[in-house]
Amino acid sequence: MTQTYDAIIIGAGVMGASIAFHLAERGLKVAILERKVTASGATGHSSGLVRMHYDLAAESHLTFASYKNYFSVWKERVGGECGFQQTGFLQVAKREHEDKLRGNVANQQKIGINTSVVSAADVKKLFPDLVTEHFDFAAYEPDSGYADATLTTNSFLESAKRNGATLLQNCEVTAIHIGGGKVSGVSTTKGDFSSPVIVDAVGPWAKHVASLAGVDVPLVTWTHDVAFLHRPPTLGKIPAVIDDVINCYFRPEGSALILAAGEDESLRGETPDAEDQTPTPTFLEKLIDAMAQRIPKIEESGLHSIHVGRDGITPDQRAIYSGTELVGFYLACGLSGTGFKTSPAAGASMAELILDGKPKTVDITPFRFSRFAEGQLLEGEYGYGHIWK
Repeated sequence: MTQTYDAIIIGAGVMGASIAFHLAERGLKVAILERKVTASGATGHSSGLVRMHYDLAAESHLTFASYKNYFSVWKERVGGECGFQQTGFLQVAKREHEDKLRGNVANQQKIGINTSVVSAADVKKLFPDLVTEHFDFAAYEPDSGYADATLTTNSFLESAKRNGATLLQNCEVTAIHIGGGKVSGVSTTKGDFSSPVIVDAVGPWAKHVASLAGVDVPLVTWTHDVAFLHRPPTLGKIPAVIDDVINCYFRPEGSALILAAGEDESLRGETPDAEDQTPTPTFLEKLIDAMAQRIPKIEESGLHSIHVGRDGITPDQRAIYSGTELVGFYLACGLSGTGFKTSPAAGASMAELILDGKPKTVDITPFRFSRFAEGQLLEGEYGYGHIWK
């Protein structure tokens, strides 16, 4: 017998969980269908940064709303835990990008973000173990840090279930039903489900799921290696950092580890189902060499573990939050490795788009699906170039 819902969310990663939470909060009967288990795809391998510095103001709006209205008040707003840790955040800029750094910080200050341009000398005072001779200025957000993507996802889902949502794991969508130019439901490995609203939020599988509805989404699979390093015993306080000079990012992971990754060796085009968890051959050596330029004490460290994560990446390396020409079929995908920190506000805005026809939490119109056909790819107002080289 076909079960009927007001909305079906395909994918129980953090973005699907957020959309389900917000729709259920508005009173919809929601089903979340997950091919494996919750947070088993890109979310489970997220680096979990909570920061607001982007070269595109629309992304800073999303991250600021997510921080202010969710991560900083998680228990009151959502319930459960998100694991947010306020460490501060530094965006280290190349010397030739000083004007762009200042332009982006000015845009973010207009939004209301607590950020400022600080000198290398200021950084040294704040974090004495960081070498600062390779740059002149950075953007500093004292309120930012990182959170736990799996905890965040589970909190969204538990709250959604308290509001009547149903989560089905090990439930793969095999067909999307269409009639009269609109969706009507899905077939899965656990039976058929009827709904006038279907949201594709399945990370690297989004292109395949969209193809079941006859929608061609321009994304490829993006593979990213992340290392966990033992924290050197003499290392002092460090913030979360995105470092454009050495092309890597890093942050504390609790009190005993440091999470770190490079930005210039990510692979493209692997199958989303790839089981290979082997990092690229030069990943660790290049990462340690780069990190040692900023934190010399990293030479006292050692490797704890490496994981390999996959997401979907679009041609402009920006997300898709949008309806489509197929009535009732929505996309929240192509997150390009930046979806976690935007997920609360993006989920709220998607729910408003679905129910009200227009988002109000944040204007997600720039992330519309049609921009690719229009030739209107997103570019930062003070662009640093692509994040992933």
